[in-house]
Amino acid sequence: MIGFLAMRHVILLVYILIFSTGFASLAGLAVIASRLSHPFAKRMFVVQSVFLANLALVALYYYLAQVLTMVGSDSALEFWFGLVSTLLGILLYVSLWYLLRLKSFSAGPQTLRQALWILIASTIAIHCLHLASNLGLGLAFVHTSLFQIATYLCIACTLLCIGLLLLLGIRKTDHPAQRLLFGGIGLSCLLFVPLSAVEYLLANASSFAYQPLSLEYVVNLLINITILLAAAKVLEKQPSSAAAFGQLSEQTAQRFSLTQREQEMATLIAQGLTNKEIAYKLGISEATVRTHIYNLFQKVGAQSRIELLNLLSD
Repeated sequence: MIGFLAMRHVILLVYILIFSTGFASLAGLAVIASRLSHPFAKRMFVVQSVFLANLALVALYYYLAQVLTMVGSDSALEFWFGLVSTLLGILLYVSLWYLLRLKSFSAGPQTLRQALWILIASTIAIHCLHLASNLGLGLAFVHTSLFQIATYLCIACTLLCIGLLLLLGIRKTDHPAQRLLFGGIGLSCLLFVPLSAVEYLLANASSFAYQPLSLEYVVNLLINITILLAAAKVLEKQPSSAAAFGQLSEQTAQRFSLTQREQEMATLIAQGLTNKEIAYKLGISEATVRTHIYNLFQKVGAQSRIELLNLLSD
Protein backbone atom coordinates (compact mmCIF):
# COMPACT_ATOMS: atom_id res chain seq x y z
CA MET A 1 0.00 0.00 0.00
CA ILE A 2 2.85 2.38 0.88
CA GLY A 3 4.58 1.53 -2.41
CA PHE A 4 1.38 2.24 -4.35
CA LEU A 5 0.99 5.64 -2.68
CA ALA A 6 4.65 6.41 -3.37
CA MET A 7 4.13 5.61 -7.06
CA ARG A 8 1.21 8.06 -7.16
CA HIS A 9 3.38 10.85 -5.83
CA VAL A 10 6.27 9.95 -8.17
CA ILE A 11 3.91 10.23 -11.15
CA LEU A 12 2.70 13.60 -9.89
CA LEU A 13 6.32 14.73 -9.49
CA VAL A 14 7.08 13.76 -13.11
CA TYR A 15 4.05 15.81 -14.20
CA ILE A 16 5.43 18.79 -12.29
CA LEU A 17 8.87 18.39 -13.91
CA ILE A 18 7.39 18.29 -17.42
CA PHE A 19 5.13 21.19 -16.54
CA SER A 20 8.06 23.29 -15.24
CA THR A 21 10.12 22.71 -18.40
CA GLY A 22 7.01 23.69 -20.35
CA PHE A 23 6.88 27.04 -18.56
CA ALA A 24 10.59 27.51 -19.24
CA SER A 25 9.95 26.77 -22.93
CA LEU A 26 7.35 29.57 -23.03
CA ALA A 27 10.01 31.97 -21.79
CA GLY A 28 12.39 30.57 -24.40
CA LEU A 29 9.86 31.13 -27.19
CA ALA A 30 9.36 34.70 -26.01
CA VAL A 31 13.12 35.29 -26.24
CA ILE A 32 13.31 33.73 -29.71
CA ALA A 33 10.34 35.76 -30.94
CA SER A 34 11.84 39.02 -29.67
CA ARG A 35 15.30 38.33 -31.10
CA LEU A 36 14.44 36.80 -34.49
CA SER A 37 11.09 38.48 -35.10
CA HIS A 38 9.96 35.23 -36.71
CA PRO A 39 6.22 34.43 -36.56
CA PHE A 40 6.87 30.70 -35.92
CA ALA A 41 8.05 31.34 -32.35
CA LYS A 42 5.03 33.57 -31.66
CA ARG A 43 2.54 31.01 -32.94
CA MET A 44 4.37 28.14 -31.26
CA PHE A 45 3.93 30.08 -28.01
CA VAL A 46 0.16 29.73 -28.47
CA VAL A 47 0.45 25.97 -29.16
CA GLN A 48 2.65 25.42 -26.10
CA SER A 49 0.31 27.43 -23.89
CA VAL A 50 -2.70 25.32 -24.89
CA PHE A 51 -0.76 22.08 -24.40
CA LEU A 52 0.43 23.18 -20.96
CA ALA A 53 -3.13 24.03 -19.98
CA ASN A 54 -4.16 20.51 -21.02
CA LEU A 55 -1.27 18.95 -19.14
CA ALA A 56 -2.08 20.98 -16.03
CA LEU A 57 -5.67 19.76 -16.20
CA VAL A 58 -4.56 16.12 -16.41
CA ALA A 59 -2.15 16.58 -13.50
CA LEU A 60 -4.85 18.24 -11.39
CA TYR A 61 -7.34 15.49 -12.21
CA TYR A 62 -4.80 12.80 -11.31
CA TYR A 63 -4.00 14.52 -8.02
CA LEU A 64 -7.66 14.83 -7.04
CA ALA A 65 -8.54 11.29 -8.18
CA GLN A 66 -5.51 9.27 -7.06
CA VAL A 67 -3.91 11.26 -4.25
CA LEU A 68 -6.90 12.93 -2.60
CA THR A 69 -9.47 10.37 -3.89
CA MET A 70 -11.96 13.19 -4.53
CA VAL A 71 -13.05 12.01 -7.98
CA GLY A 72 -15.14 8.90 -8.42
CA SER A 73 -16.57 7.15 -11.46
CA ASP A 74 -19.89 8.96 -11.10
CA SER A 75 -18.46 12.29 -10.00
CA ALA A 76 -19.72 15.51 -11.55
CA LEU A 77 -16.13 16.73 -11.27
CA GLU A 78 -15.04 13.94 -13.63
CA PHE A 79 -17.62 15.10 -16.17
CA TRP A 80 -16.34 18.68 -16.11
CA PHE A 81 -12.72 17.58 -16.34
CA GLY A 82 -13.55 15.48 -19.40
CA LEU A 83 -15.48 18.32 -20.97
CA VAL A 84 -12.72 20.92 -20.49
CA SER A 85 -10.07 18.43 -21.63
CA THR A 86 -11.95 17.81 -24.89
CA LEU A 87 -12.36 21.55 -25.51
CA LEU A 88 -8.64 22.07 -24.93
CA GLY A 89 -7.93 19.23 -27.37
CA ILE A 90 -9.97 21.00 -30.04
CA LEU A 91 -8.20 24.28 -29.28
CA LEU A 92 -4.80 22.56 -29.53
CA TYR A 93 -5.38 21.34 -33.07
CA VAL A 94 -6.88 24.67 -34.11
CA SER A 95 -3.68 26.34 -32.85
CA LEU A 96 -1.59 23.79 -34.81
CA TRP A 97 -3.56 24.68 -37.94
CA TYR A 98 -2.82 28.36 -37.21
CA LEU A 99 0.89 27.57 -36.76
CA LEU A 100 1.25 25.61 -40.00
CA ARG A 101 -0.36 28.26 -42.17
CA LEU A 102 2.92 30.17 -42.10
CA LYS A 103 4.66 30.85 -45.40
CA SER A 104 7.69 28.99 -44.02
CA PHE A 105 5.92 25.72 -44.81
CA SER A 106 4.80 26.63 -48.33
CA ALA A 107 7.90 24.93 -49.75
CA GLY A 108 6.69 21.51 -48.60
CA PRO A 109 5.05 19.11 -51.04
CA GLN A 110 1.50 20.13 -51.91
CA THR A 111 0.16 16.61 -51.26
CA LEU A 112 1.73 16.55 -47.79
CA ARG A 113 0.18 19.89 -46.85
CA GLN A 114 -3.22 18.86 -48.20
CA ALA A 115 -3.06 15.58 -46.27
CA LEU A 116 -2.16 17.51 -43.13
CA TRP A 117 -5.15 19.86 -43.43
CA ILE A 118 -7.44 16.84 -43.86
CA LEU A 119 -5.91 15.09 -40.84
CA ILE A 120 -6.17 18.17 -38.61
CA ALA A 121 -9.80 18.64 -39.66
CA SER A 122 -10.47 14.93 -38.95
CA THR A 123 -8.82 15.15 -35.53
CA ILE A 124 -10.90 18.19 -34.63
CA ALA A 125 -14.03 16.31 -35.81
CA ILE A 126 -13.09 13.34 -33.59
CA HIS A 127 -12.74 15.63 -30.59
CA CYS A 128 -16.12 17.15 -31.40
CA LEU A 129 -17.64 13.65 -31.37
CA HIS A 130 -16.09 13.06 -27.94
CA LEU A 131 -17.52 16.39 -26.82
CA ALA A 132 -20.99 15.41 -28.02
CA SER A 133 -20.68 12.07 -26.22
CA ASN A 134 -19.61 13.81 -22.97
CA LEU A 135 -22.67 16.05 -23.24
CA GLY A 136 -24.91 12.98 -23.26
CA LEU A 137 -25.89 12.98 -26.92
CA GLY A 138 -25.46 9.22 -27.29
CA LEU A 139 -22.75 8.20 -29.79
CA ALA A 140 -21.87 4.98 -28.00
CA PHE A 141 -19.43 4.05 -30.80
CA VAL A 142 -17.06 6.76 -29.51
CA HIS A 143 -16.13 4.46 -26.62
CA THR A 144 -15.44 1.38 -28.76
CA SER A 145 -11.90 0.07 -29.21
CA LEU A 146 -12.18 0.44 -32.99
CA PHE A 147 -12.92 4.16 -32.69
CA GLN A 148 -10.06 4.60 -30.21
CA ILE A 149 -7.65 2.96 -32.64
CA ALA A 150 -8.91 5.23 -35.44
CA THR A 151 -8.36 8.22 -33.14
CA TYR A 152 -4.79 7.12 -32.40
CA LEU A 153 -4.01 6.60 -36.10
CA CYS A 154 -5.41 10.00 -37.01
CA ILE A 155 -3.36 11.79 -34.33
CA ALA A 156 -0.23 9.78 -35.18
CA CYS A 157 -0.51 10.58 -38.90
CA THR A 158 -1.13 14.25 -38.07
CA LEU A 159 2.06 14.52 -36.00
CA LEU A 160 3.96 12.51 -38.61
CA CYS A 161 3.00 15.03 -41.31
CA ILE A 162 3.79 17.98 -39.01
CA GLY A 163 7.24 16.52 -38.30
CA LEU A 164 7.97 16.02 -42.00
CA LEU A 165 6.74 19.50 -42.88
CA LEU A 166 8.94 21.07 -40.19
CA LEU A 167 12.02 19.17 -41.37
CA LEU A 168 11.35 20.11 -44.99
CA GLY A 169 10.92 23.75 -43.95
CA ILE A 170 14.54 24.09 -42.80
CA ARG A 171 16.63 26.41 -44.98
CA LYS A 172 20.39 26.96 -44.90
CA THR A 173 19.89 30.71 -44.76
CA ASP A 174 17.83 30.48 -41.57
CA HIS A 175 19.26 31.50 -38.23
CA PRO A 176 20.90 28.49 -36.44
CA ALA A 177 18.36 28.81 -33.62
CA GLN A 178 15.49 28.63 -36.11
CA ARG A 179 17.01 25.56 -37.81
CA LEU A 180 17.38 23.91 -34.40
CA LEU A 181 13.78 24.77 -33.56
CA PHE A 182 12.39 23.29 -36.77
CA GLY A 183 14.63 20.23 -36.66
CA GLY A 184 14.16 19.40 -32.97
CA ILE A 185 10.40 19.83 -32.95
CA GLY A 186 10.11 17.96 -36.26
CA LEU A 187 12.06 14.95 -34.98
CA SER A 188 10.09 15.00 -31.72
CA CYS A 189 6.83 14.82 -33.66
CA LEU A 190 8.16 11.86 -35.66
CA LEU A 191 9.07 10.14 -32.38
CA PHE A 192 5.41 10.29 -31.29
CA VAL A 193 4.47 7.36 -33.55
CA PRO A 194 6.84 4.67 -32.14
CA LEU A 195 6.34 5.87 -28.56
CA SER A 196 2.57 5.61 -28.91
CA ALA A 197 2.94 2.09 -30.32
CA VAL A 198 5.15 1.07 -27.38
CA GLU A 199 2.65 2.52 -24.93
CA TYR A 200 -0.21 0.60 -26.59
CA LEU A 201 1.74 -2.67 -26.27
CA LEU A 202 2.61 -1.98 -22.62
CA ALA A 203 -0.99 -1.13 -21.80
CA ASN A 204 -2.16 -4.48 -23.17
CA ALA A 205 0.70 -6.55 -21.80
CA SER A 206 0.70 -5.31 -18.20
CA SER A 207 -1.23 -3.35 -15.63
CA PHE A 208 0.69 -0.26 -16.79
CA ALA A 209 1.06 0.98 -13.23
CA TYR A 210 2.33 4.41 -14.25
CA GLN A 211 -0.89 5.45 -16.01
CA PRO A 212 -1.96 8.13 -16.75
CA LEU A 213 1.69 9.22 -17.23
CA SER A 214 1.82 8.78 -20.98
CA LEU A 215 5.05 7.95 -22.80
CA GLU A 216 3.88 10.49 -25.36
CA TYR A 217 4.77 13.21 -22.87
CA VAL A 218 8.40 12.35 -23.62
CA VAL A 219 7.74 14.04 -26.97
CA ASN A 220 6.68 17.23 -25.21
CA LEU A 221 9.72 17.04 -22.94
CA LEU A 222 11.99 16.83 -26.00
CA ILE A 223 10.19 19.79 -27.57
CA ASN A 224 10.70 21.79 -24.37
CA ILE A 225 14.42 20.96 -24.37
CA THR A 226 14.68 21.90 -28.07
CA ILE A 227 13.08 25.29 -27.42
CA LEU A 228 15.42 26.00 -24.49
CA LEU A 229 18.48 25.07 -26.59
CA ALA A 230 17.23 27.29 -29.43
CA ALA A 231 16.71 30.16 -26.99
CA ALA A 232 20.27 29.71 -25.69
CA LYS A 233 21.59 29.74 -29.26
CA VAL A 234 19.71 32.87 -30.21
CA LEU A 235 21.24 34.61 -27.19
CA GLU A 236 24.75 33.72 -28.36
CA LYS A 237 26.74 36.56 -29.84
CA GLN A 238 27.08 36.44 -33.59
CA PRO A 239 30.39 38.23 -34.16
CA SER A 240 30.81 36.78 -37.61
CA SER A 241 27.68 38.42 -39.07
CA ALA A 242 29.31 41.71 -40.07
CA ALA A 243 32.53 40.01 -41.13
CA ALA A 244 30.68 37.51 -43.28
CA PHE A 245 28.63 40.30 -44.80
CA GLY A 246 31.58 42.36 -45.92
CA GLN A 247 30.82 45.17 -48.34
CA LEU A 248 27.50 45.29 -50.19
CA SER A 249 28.40 45.01 -53.88
CA GLU A 250 26.77 47.08 -56.57
CA GLN A 251 25.68 43.90 -58.37
CA THR A 252 23.86 42.68 -55.23
CA ALA A 253 22.14 46.04 -54.79
CA GLN A 254 20.98 45.97 -58.41
CA ARG A 255 19.84 42.36 -58.18
CA PHE A 256 17.48 43.16 -55.31
CA SER A 257 16.65 46.66 -56.60
CA LEU A 258 17.80 48.26 -53.35
CA THR A 259 17.61 52.01 -52.91
CA GLN A 260 20.56 53.97 -51.54
CA ARG A 261 18.85 54.22 -48.15
CA GLU A 262 18.15 50.46 -48.06
CA GLN A 263 21.81 49.76 -48.86
CA GLU A 264 22.74 52.02 -45.98
CA MET A 265 20.35 50.14 -43.71
CA ALA A 266 21.95 46.82 -44.66
CA THR A 267 25.42 48.14 -43.83
CA LEU A 268 24.31 49.47 -40.44
CA ILE A 269 22.48 46.22 -39.64
CA ALA A 270 25.71 44.35 -40.41
CA GLN A 271 27.45 46.56 -37.85
CA GLY A 272 25.02 45.28 -35.21
CA LEU A 273 23.14 48.53 -34.68
CA THR A 274 19.59 48.47 -33.30
CA ASN A 275 16.71 50.37 -34.89
CA LYS A 276 17.05 53.11 -32.29
CA GLU A 277 20.80 53.41 -32.91
CA ILE A 278 20.28 53.54 -36.68
CA ALA A 279 17.66 56.27 -36.25
CA TYR A 280 20.03 58.32 -34.07
CA LYS A 281 22.94 57.87 -36.48
CA LEU A 282 20.92 58.90 -39.55
CA GLY A 283 18.87 61.60 -37.83
CA ILE A 284 15.52 60.03 -38.71
CA SER A 285 12.65 58.59 -36.68
CA GLU A 286 12.63 54.98 -35.49
CA ALA A 287 9.35 54.44 -37.37
CA THR A 288 11.06 55.46 -40.62
CA VAL A 289 13.87 53.02 -39.88
CA ARG A 290 11.35 50.22 -39.38
CA THR A 291 9.71 51.08 -42.71
CA HIS A 292 13.03 50.98 -44.58
CA ILE A 293 14.03 47.69 -42.93
CA TYR A 294 10.62 46.17 -43.68
CA ASN A 295 11.02 47.10 -47.38
CA LEU A 296 14.54 45.69 -47.31
CA PHE A 297 13.34 42.38 -45.86
CA GLN A 298 10.55 42.16 -48.43
CA LYS A 299 12.87 42.75 -51.39
CA VAL A 300 15.51 40.29 -50.23
CA GLY A 301 13.00 37.71 -48.95
CA ALA A 302 14.47 37.52 -45.45
CA GLN A 303 12.72 36.96 -42.11
CA SER A 304 15.55 37.84 -39.74
CA ARG A 305 18.62 40.05 -39.71
CA ILE A 306 20.98 37.08 -39.84
CA GLU A 307 19.15 35.67 -42.84
CA LEU A 308 19.23 39.10 -44.50
CA LEU A 309 23.00 39.38 -44.16
CA ASN A 310 23.51 35.80 -45.35
CA LEU A 311 21.41 36.40 -48.46
CA LEU A 312 23.14 39.70 -49.25
CA SER A 313 26.60 38.15 -48.80
CA ASP A 314 25.92 35.19 -51.15
